Amino acid sequence: MSGIRATKKVLETFEEITGVGGLLNTSFNLHGYPIVGTPKLAIWTLENSKLDTLAIGNYLITRD
Repeated sequence: MSGIRATKKVLETFEEITGVGGLLNTSFNLHGYPIVGTPKLAIWTLENSKLDTLAIGNYLITRD
């Protein structure tokens, strides 16, 4: 399946399930830092940002 067809399928399936016909893809990083690429960096970013919660795989990490 080509990239465009695969993306179209994801969007159609998402809309079928949620009723929302679009997705927003954003980067996960703080200004001036590289995009998060590891769980360790994701946790560092959570600790150094105003985020409340971080989901990594089956784990949900929240602030104290």
